[in-house]
Amino acid sequence: MPIRIGVIDYLNVQPLYYRIQERLASQDVEYIYGVPTTLNRMLVEGDLDLAPISAIETARHARDLVAIPNLGIATLGAVKTVLLFSWFPDPTELDGMRIALTEQSATSVALLKVLCRDYYGVKPRYVVKPQNLEDMLRDSAAALLIGDDALVEGTLRRPIGVRGVPYVFDLGDEWLKWTGLPFVFALWTARRDRLEDIRKAGVVEALYESKAEGMLHLDAIAQAYAPQLNLEPGVCLKYLRDLRYDLTAEDMAGLLEFLRRALPDFDPASLELWAPGWETPVPMVEAAAPIGDHHALR
Repeated sequence: MPIRIGVIDYLNVQPLYYRIQERLASQDVEYIYGVPTTLNRMLVEGDLDLAPISAIETARHARDLVAIPNLGIATLGAVKTVLLFSWFPDPTELDGMRIALTEQSATSVALLKVLCRDYYGVKPRYVVKPQNLEDMLRDSAAALLIGDDALVEGTLRRPIGVRGVPYVFDLGDEWLKWTGLPFVFALWTARRDRLEDIRKAGVVEALYESKAEGMLHLDAIAQAYAPQLNLEPGVCLKYLRDLRYDLTAEDMAGLLEFLRRALPDFDPASLELWAPGWETPVPMVEAAAPIGDHHALR
């Protein structure tokens, strides 16, 4: 049975996949493409073995899933690809208003709901819609976009309909202003029942190597990807440079704080990390503080 790897076709994950197919050319590997919510579902249902998925879904299904250390997407402050576009200049004015949510993300949607409830102190009405800013803002007070669409719209800041240019709030920046912590949007996550096959195929080592090489070629990645978005390569390069792919203890502390707020019944000890060579998975709550060399994160 092949190792089935999920692939998100967004700019922010390109460094993590750098020449991955070459590294795994001798292995029986299948690549399956989809937006985050599609990969979330496929991994939970056993149709994928390893994928970058919404961090909150890793926690929700911690009995069946385990995160790979230092393979994720985080930010300290503005992320540029998780944006709330609003007709109101202050999020506290969205109380009782309709907010259109992207159908492509789980973590970003949960983050917005946490911010609205605990930071802004508002109770909007939420509706999930296909990700298209014009359609979403046509009958809603605000709209949540993620990924490349958010990067494009946030960069262009174009007028929408007859109402003009909407205000925009970067949820990574909003989280930092509120908590002072980084925010982890995605984790590379594997099914527990496939860990031995993943180890034998050398998939995790290949991903670490791809990430390390990809970080050395951010300029080339930005140059190649920018035409797809009709953006300047410099915009794409700055975006990639601002992301955090090597998840630190501080990043994991930020993630655990978010999960505590987003999932009332969440047990921090249930979310575990695993890498080849480790005897057993390690609770992330331990990795959020100094840990022994035998469990040192790559």
